[in-house]
Amino acid sequence: MSQKTILITAANGTVGSSLAALLLDQGFNVHALVRNTESTMAHDLKKRGAKIFKGDFSDISSLQIASQGIWGVFINGFPVHGTMDELTHNQNVIKVAKEAGAKFGVYMSVMMAGRKDDIPGMNPQRNSYNYWESKSGSEKALREAGFDYWTILRPSTFISNFFGRFAAYIYPTLQKQHLISSPFEPSFEQSFIDPEDISKFAAAAFANPDTFNGEAIELSSEQITLKDVGVLITDIVGIPIAVEHIPREEYIARGLPDQTAEWYDWAKALDFHIDYERMEQFPVKRNTVADYLKRNKGYITDFLSQ
Repeated sequence: MSQKTILITAANGTVGSSLAALLLDQGFNVHALVRNTESTMAHDLKKRGAKIFKGDFSDISSLQIASQGIWGVFINGFPVHGTMDELTHNQNVIKVAKEAGAKFGVYMSVMMAGRKDDIPGMNPQRNSYNYWESKSGSEKALREAGFDYWTILRPSTFISNFFGRFAAYIYPTLQKQHLISSPFEPSFEQSFIDPEDISKFAAAAFANPDTFNGEAIELSSEQITLKDVGVLITDIVGIPIAVEHIPREEYIARGLPDQTAEWYDWAKALDFHIDYERMEQFPVKRNTVADYLKRNKGYITDFLSQ
């Protein structure tokens, strides 16, 4: 059993809370950084044995308090639209953790961040420019921080995005109309990840630092078409979901999110594919989309019934 202490930032989030539970089960000590110490998740983590710290990515003193005595840190800043705040926040966490004596940093980045400079037409005038610069800059900050060990995790599209707070933007016709509208070709297979898999890879990294040291890993649970997603939701949740594939121009004309079409364009232009064989080399058993749907059937049913 390990007695090493890991600081988890955004510990009340989906990935952070799952990682905290896994690490506690493995015998790690956990410092959980949260904004609201009175949240249900914070109370649950405290009951499981985590030490809860109230903090903010911009509040250096709160980061310093939470970082005392840590061996590792999970860096999990989130985008602030139109700004580079995510980069600043992650740099703050990395700097404070290193000064506190941390030996290992694990950062949750995003798929394709390693090829940011190859994305066609990427420039400061693009709405997504700060997003990609923050992800890439955070990776660079981690690699150059001087930790004994570092690992970058680059997850693909969260399967939870179909049903979470981003659903109204990314899949605006799903909740009420039970329809997934897409500018993708019907045969296009997307990489989706169960957020729990990110936690499992992060926990495995902290438990096996030599195996994961210096690795930047593109993560996905499964690669399937949107038609497959619709069929799985229909079969597992019991609510029929239709999928329509419409031309890019019509998709945009309907006011559907151009960002979704952009990701498709970039993946095609870069001929980007996640290396599933490489993922198999790491000691992590990945979930499937069906696993996520079964585990969250109640929540998804409620979401699609509103």
